[in-house]
Amino acid sequence: PRACRSGSLPWRLVRQRPTPCGPRGPRASRAAVAHRLGAMARFRAVRALLAAALLARGAALAAPEPLHPLSWSEAYARADATLAKMTETLLQVGGFCQRQEFVSGLLLQKRGLTAGGSPYYGAAGYFLYYDPHCDGKPSSRGRWVIHYRQPDLERATDLDGDGQCSRDIQYESEDKGQPPMGVHGWSMQCGHGADMERRSLTLHDVPQGEKLTLLKGVGWEHPLGGWFNLRKWWYVGNTAAIPRLGLPSLNMQDAAAGFRTNFEEVVGSVTVWPSLLAMGATWDPPLVKAFGEAMGREFASKGANGILGPSVNVHRVARNGRNFEYMSGEDPYLGSRLAPAYVEGVQSQGVFAVVKHWVFNQQETNRNSESSVVDDKTAWELYYPPFQAAVDAGVSAVMCSYNRVDGEYACSNKKQLSVLHDQMGFKGFVQSDWWATHEQSLAKGLDQEMPGNRINEDTGNFFEPGNLLKEDQDVIDSATRRVLAVMYKMHLDKTTKCAPPHCKEWFLKNVSTPEHVALARSAAARSVVLLKNEGRLLPLEAESVRRIAIIGAAADAPPFSTHGRGQGQGDWATGDYYSGGGSGHLEGEVVTPFHGLSRKAAQHGFEVTYSLSDDVREAVRVAKSADVAIVVAGTTSGESRDRKNLSLDGDADRLIDAVAKVRRTIV
Repeated sequence: PRACRSGSLPWRLVRQRPTPCGPRGPRASRAAVAHRLGAMARFRAVRALLAAALLARGAALAAPEPLHPLSWSEAYARADATLAKMTETLLQVGGFCQRQEFVSGLLLQKRGLTAGGSPYYGAAGYFLYYDPHCDGKPSSRGRWVIHYRQPDLERATDLDGDGQCSRDIQYESEDKGQPPMGVHGWSMQCGHGADMERRSLTLHDVPQGEKLTLLKGVGWEHPLGGWFNLRKWWYVGNTAAIPRLGLPSLNMQDAAAGFRTNFEEVVGSVTVWPSLLAMGATWDPPLVKAFGEAMGREFASKGANGILGPSVNVHRVARNGRNFEYMSGEDPYLGSRLAPAYVEGVQSQGVFAVVKHWVFNQQETNRNSESSVVDDKTAWELYYPPFQAAVDAGVSAVMCSYNRVDGEYACSNKKQLSVLHDQMGFKGFVQSDWWATHEQSLAKGLDQEMPGNRINEDTGNFFEPGNLLKEDQDVIDSATRRVLAVMYKMHLDKTTKCAPPHCKEWFLKNVSTPEHVALARSAAARSVVLLKNEGRLLPLEAESVRRIAIIGAAADAPPFSTHGRGQGQGDWATGDYYSGGGSGHLEGEVVTPFHGLSRKAAQHGFEVTYSLSDDVREAVRVAKSADVAIVVAGTTSGESRDRKNLSLDGDADRLIDAVAKVRRTIV
């Protein structure tokens, strides 16, 4: 940091700086950081009690008291018992056209018999069944149907009740006792119109299908003429439930700082929490734990049972587009203190945490191709500590990253994945970041591929059953066992509320509370760094101030909305001054700095003048007419690309200099 080059800054000026400086630079400051954290413990304990009291008032919203997580040994004992029962052969379908791509590769589980005595199968919201007369007319021939609605088992014909056959994926057959195994021509809609086309589909048995169901995600599709998209009322990460064994779906949602509002209907129903970098700047483990508890309650109340966080990578590239997501800031010791608080807070609410991104994912530009080279000593001293701390706190899962490490992709890097299990003592499962797999790497330590579909020949869908069944039995069992252990450790078999696509009512619940909003505001205020307060200008008092000037385009900047567009659609990685861009972006009701300051000024009897642009000449004019000038400036960043520079937006650095020259009382 620049401060280190110019000498040590006193704590009273930089008490919340992510990398405080000591007489020998950042490394020597570790003891100072530890001393600082210890000295503030009593004060923080009191504040944590107050925060807990606030949260207790909102407990009426939550479900009954969450169950305490099982120990890993207890969880694995239950996992072993279930693993021994996973003997069913499932039915895989494949070969659909792009419009029906979502169905391709599904492992369908036998669910029972229809009223006509035919077997029917289902998984992830799709069903295969025999309908003697799909339109209810005796003249229509019998056929096997694949449909997205569960059949009405009490009906003898037209089991979906729509009175027609034309929109179903179908195969005419007189054999009601068994689906048409092998390759056959099925009729389905493939183009933009309603015309049916015949396409070759393959149905075949998959031994150990129940085990493989846990190792691959579902929920994403390639819409006709588009890229990839998440189906409505599905979580960002999903696995299919297995009702026969009482196993729930995994309902995993972004992001590490709040329930992602990627569906328009969800906006306004969740708390938009401060970024994890802001939480890091509070230097406050009890506050981070209270935040984790509150956020865990919101996720659970939305039907999610997993949260894709915390993000703990230690900053290396200052322009990294995802630095706002990383709680460690520039200091591994800080990250190692805050990661456990986050994990314990979230998992206390029955929601499992996924620490990310493993490993050395320090930049966004070229993240899919760059290779990070880090020696072991540096890795253990700088980059591993926050992950080790999360593991020690019992984190349930780890997400591997997009980048390469020493030339090998992180999700296929046997050395780095073995570090987790063999050296850190990690007991949970490892999942890929979304489309971060480039080979079938189950034997190398990757347990679960997300999200489970392919975007091109080089990325995704390597965990399809044909590839997995080539592995040794103990490799398949070990990966399945780890996923099962997390389910049982977190009691997901007892507490999971829904399985997509039947989660709409949970997505629409308003789970934010006044107490949560108050906690979010308190945390945001705690994260602010006051570097200097010459002449005790702050707080502003009516005795010395009559007119304030509010200056800068950022003072009244609107929030950015994805307008319901999914990941990969439009400029999804755009951030705003209230929430960074990409998978961590949240939308909510925003009070801009201009409106908030104006309202507060009215309460104190201050007159307000303003220039809500970055025009220097206008800013100078307005500043001269006021007792105090408040310049609002900012910048933002987003996933998948790094910032182009470290300057504030709108040339605000020059704006601040110009205002400071004409008005010394400047904030």
